Amino acid sequence: MLYTRKNLVRFMALATCGAALGACGAGDTGQPFTATYVYCDNPEAAAPSCSLSGFSMADDSALRTKLEGCAQMNCHGPSGVPATTWTLDLSGSVQGALMSLTTFADSSPYFLVDDLDPDCSQLLTEVTSKPVGAVRMPVTGGFWSTAETDCFRSYLNELYPQ
Repeated sequence: MLYTRKNLVRFMALATCGAALGACGAGDTGQPFTATYVYCDNPEAAAPSCSLSGFSMADDSALRTKLEGCAQMNCHGPSGVPATTWTLDLSGSVQGALMSLTTFADSSPYFLVDDLDPDCSQLLTEVTSKPVGAVRMPVTGGFWSTAETDCFRSYLNELYPQ
């Protein structure tokens, strides 16, 4: 190898990048994420189904009503309280509001709406009757019924078919 200025710069850049990459994660002393999701990667979970009206792509009126409870001004609305980290904008379609959440991961490693695996959506988990490792929403009460969460799951799977 020739000892030229160009090779010295290359070597220094390689050493700097290697040191930076080696340090990634070295200072992470936090607890690993251990939540277990009801549907995500669960071979025992039944296929999504819906027996209620208003929870389909053709008619999402009932789903809109449920999500409007989440999008209240004091929760996940456009001018939500500082404690909320994301907003649900229902000024357009329900489909558009949910699609905008596919790029946002809350405090877990899961996206609010997972377009690659809808059953792993954080939003779905937070409204289920058994959100292990999460806080059941809405925190103010008025929880979604099992049929409503099944229909929401069905809607997400219809929006992002696998």
